[in-house]
Amino acid sequence: ARERVPQRAEATVRLARFWQYPPAMARSWTTPAFAFPGRRDRLFRFPRTGGDRVLVRALRASFRPLSALSHALSACWAELLFRTPPRHPRLASERRALDRGDFRWLPFRDGRLATWSFGDGPPVLLVHGWGGHAGRLFRFFEPLAEAGFSVLTFDAPGHADSSGALSSLPDFVAAVQAMEAEHGPLAGIIGHSAGASAAALAIRRGLNVPRAVLLSIPANPEFYATRFAKYLRMPPPVRDGMKRRLASRYAVGWEDHLRLIGPGESRAEVLVFHDRGDCRVPWKEGAAVAAAWPGARLVTTCGLGHHKILRDPGLVSEAVRFLSDAAGGIRETVPAVP
Repeated sequence: ARERVPQRAEATVRLARFWQYPPAMARSWTTPAFAFPGRRDRLFRFPRTGGDRVLVRALRASFRPLSALSHALSACWAELLFRTPPRHPRLASERRALDRGDFRWLPFRDGRLATWSFGDGPPVLLVHGWGGHAGRLFRFFEPLAEAGFSVLTFDAPGHADSSGALSSLPDFVAAVQAMEAEHGPLAGIIGHSAGASAAALAIRRGLNVPRAVLLSIPANPEFYATRFAKYLRMPPPVRDGMKRRLASRYAVGWEDHLRLIGPGESRAEVLVFHDRGDCRVPWKEGAAVAAAWPGARLVTTCGLGHHKILRDPGLVSEAVRFLSDAAGGIRETVPAVP
């Protein structure tokens, strides 16, 4: 019997909850952009439980006394919070999908990554987003296998069953590179949110992949650092110190973010999907990445938000067809919704 993944206690604390479109707006990705004009949801949902509210108030109140002692100490605390991903339990459907794959541990730095593989054929790597896990993109498993690909996926460092409690974009990138080194040349890569940014940055740094599908990709990390600081009501010196520490960790200035997302020397073809009403990663972020990547194609969806974009059958079919075209049409795929 293959090794089973140990069950971890799931953390219940979520520092921020975001508004999502109601079920009635969960339209196909082909819905025209004018279908929901002028709708602007708030970025954050207020904490739902008393425990959440107490935690947020405590975090907000922690910066001023720490700043009285040392701005550097307070900035270090802020960076620690920023690099701590939330943990979300796997849904039953996600667990069932992962159970059908081959699980194994992959040594990574001083710890290990939880990885899964499915099927035979040229490998396509799936990369989940911040606070997610390997099961988030499970709706791509079967269509990719039917198209003749094998599927690789993993829990990012500091996420779900993989080692560590902290994470960052460079950690995501290093994990992508470790998966490619272990499983050979990739036939494609699909990334969502921070996982899409990691895929793009890995390609710029030499990841050899012919095509990439980027879903809800962030282009401007400064936007999220500033939004995080505003939500926790950090004093300006603490916010600026946190941003300096993050810029040092990423080894790039905030003003250079679009240059990083570009292809560099790679000739990889890119397909970008982004929802017009995405409240976590604004649509303009995906549009900026598509504009910075020569030959990239941007598909704008409407009504799918940040997470439902992973569940739309037409979008999944279109992404698989895009990768299959690069592989010479391994097998006939299900046609995308016109």
